[in-house]
Amino acid sequence: MQPTEKKTGGTMLSPARRWSGLYTIGLVLLVLIFFAIHQKRNTGFFTEKFGTDEMVALYVPIAISLAAPILRTVQGKIDPARLVEAISDVCLALGSIWLWITFPFDFSHFADIFPPALHPAFNWINNTVGRIILVLQIALGLISVLTSIASYARERIKGIKT
Repeated sequence: MQPTEKKTGGTMLSPARRWSGLYTIGLVLLVLIFFAIHQKRNTGFFTEKFGTDEMVALYVPIAISLAAPILRTVQGKIDPARLVEAISDVCLALGSIWLWITFPFDFSHFADIFPPALHPAFNWINNTVGRIILVLQIALGLISVLTSIASYARERIKGIKT
């Protein structure tokens, strides 16, 4: 993690860390594209259970997760993005809970959008792995909400004392 420096108005990001947010944005967009391709091509990855509610539970948290890194990159500050990140993490946890309950996936089709030569590399990804990923997203999302809010509060208290 790159060092940050304190300036009035919050914790400022170093230029390198500020622009590294573009990598996060790029990765999130790749995940979004991955799911959109599966849905458009009707590969079988999404089962008949994948309706409007499941689309909201999948795509809204992905879209909202772009807000915090965009905000950090534009403003160059950590603090204003912490509450946005907490909201994003709540959405991720709630969406993951819904997707875990309905489980509208068939992970045997996970690799279908890749060239056939790459399919064997993904054979280990099955529905059990998919469910584990959702449980991890729920747990990490909830933990991240707490840490983001605690960090935000700590910075606000420091700002009041100075």
